[in-house]
Amino acid sequence: MTITASQIFTIEEYLELEAHSLSKHEYHNGKIIEMAGGTTTHNELSGKLITQLNIAIDAKDAVFKVYSSDMKIWIEKFNRFLYPDAVTIALKPELYNNRRDIITNPLLVVEVTSPSSQGYDNNSKFGYYRSIPSFSEYLLVSQEQHHVSRFFREAPDLWRTSDYYNLEDMIPLQSMGLEIPMLGIYKGVDLNP
Repeated sequence: MTITASQIFTIEEYLELEAHSLSKHEYHNGKIIEMAGGTTTHNELSGKLITQLNIAIDAKDAVFKVYSSDMKIWIEKFNRFLYPDAVTIALKPELYNNRRDIITNPLLVVEVTSPSSQGYDNNSKFGYYRSIPSFSEYLLVSQEQHHVSRFFREAPDLWRTSDYYNLEDMIPLQSMGLEIPMLGIYKGVDLNP
């Protein structure tokens, strides 16, 4: 897909182009932005996070669903479609226009950060996600060091932040009443390939 920076697309045009594209693109209020490909470290961390989330959900026999980076999130207030690295929902997905690849009710969103994406993930992207009423928790997972930042919504405009650096730490997921181990996320992952 060849897209120039000045082109403006409707949502329908974006969804049609994305359905036939070999790479992923975010939609930003008419602009289509190609996403960079993930590194081996990024992919390993994303996979381990999804595994740890599913293990914790199954251990508590909880009713959450976990989706990978193929699931888009619709951000109505900002007219955007974003791809998180992982996302959980409670009970049942609420779908954008009955499309099974776009949800509107994320509960927990996970982003694996890199030096080039950290500012965007921590600022703009987090701001977009915060506009979604169901969104309650955000994890930023570093692929440079053992570090997870957790943001939890305590009130509509109040977020509590916690940082985890030790492989022995357990990361509480308050939105789900679960916890996942840092070691389960980072074990065997080469952060400096």
